[in-house]
Amino acid sequence: MYSFTLIHYTEGWHTGSQVALSAIPPLGTLVKAYDADIDNYNDIYYVDNVMFTDGGENYLFVRPFEGYGKRAPLTESDRILDAVKELTQAVDNLSDNLMSSRALLL
Repeated sequence: MYSFTLIHYTEGWHTGSQVALSAIPPLGTLVKAYDADIDNYNDIYYVDNVMFTDGGENYLFVRPFEGYGKRAPLTESDRILDAVKELTQAVDNLSDNLMSSRALLL
């Protein structure tokens, strides 16, 4: 078992509760701070970083998760990829419009 103290770095850098996990959580996973109420989604956090110290203290840098337990929030690269897809589609539409108006002129 691994014990971690949660650090809420997006909410004033305060430390939160301690969680006991059976494995080291990979970045991007979700952790639940309290096991008391399984249907309560207010205490689920997204893991952004893991820190191990020499003194045996382990920390998880977390931010609030607002996806209600279904999927992890989008990362910055996911947002960039979505923006590129939207822009590519807009350019394709403009290109199609230009080609159809050019065909009408000829």
